[in-house]
Amino acid sequence: MLDSSTVWFITGCSSGLGKSLASLVHSAGHRLVATARNVDSLSYLPDDSNVLKLALDVTSKAAILETLSATVAKFGRLDVVVNNAGYALMGDTEAIPESDARLLLDTIFWGPAFISQEAVRIFREVNPAGTGGTIVQISSIGGYVAFPGSAFYQAGKFALGGFTEAFAKEMNPEWRIRFLIVAPGGIKTNFGSNGKYIPRHPAYDTPDGPLNRVLAYMRNPAMLESFSKADKCAKALFDVLVGQDERKLPRKLLLGPETIPMLEAEMKKSQEEMEAWRDVTVSPSSSGGAKDVPIV
Repeated sequence: MLDSSTVWFITGCSSGLGKSLASLVHSAGHRLVATARNVDSLSYLPDDSNVLKLALDVTSKAAILETLSATVAKFGRLDVVVNNAGYALMGDTEAIPESDARLLLDTIFWGPAFISQEAVRIFREVNPAGTGGTIVQISSIGGYVAFPGSAFYQAGKFALGGFTEAFAKEMNPEWRIRFLIVAPGGIKTNFGSNGKYIPRHPAYDTPDGPLNRVLAYMRNPAMLESFSKADKCAKALFDVLVGQDERKLPRKLLLGPETIPMLEAEMKKSQEEMEAWRDVTVSPSSSGGAKDVPIV
């Protein structure tokens, strides 16, 4: 159970889900460290003793360590980390410059990875013994289901999910450290409009091209109207984290009604393919099956 003594550290608080969650955390009376590239974008938060506003470029490991150190110096502890900073990068994969791809991965994978490593150390070595803490990775349905035109964005989200799953399984239960991967669908924010769109590669820019179909879907006003509201997503996430739902914290949480049929369809295809090729899959084994498989 989290209460007014809880210290939250949230990245990407200038707009969208990060802004909604930061506002909610503060209004609930919890202590908040809100970060953004430009600290002036955090002016919607009051200047009081429960709020620390910090400029943070998550692509800089030195800046990450500095802001987390400032958090501990201010509040003496850290309880919830929400890795939310990110942006869209869309285009035909062949056309995306390496520099853009690397900067995106630094933002949506390496930044959260470094923050998570340092947060776990603080949870274990700085917080009172047995207190632990929670790390929340804001991923995407695109971390589970691939779509044309966002190969590097999805590479980062798939990587973040795998990193988090493995890291979580390394935790000693006595440390009481929890991980949650949140996979939203469409949210009514400026995430898409603030993203970077690479000029089209002529080989792919055809009327029936897969990316053109995705872009047409994204630009459909009716589709945009069906997106979830950032404030409602923030409230759902907040309630899950503070323990207002008695169920055990999940490892993965989908947000948005469209995410369930998307993931169900992907799982169904994977299951069907696995069964169709089962004979080839097991053929390398001399015994005809797996024994004592370590399921963790």
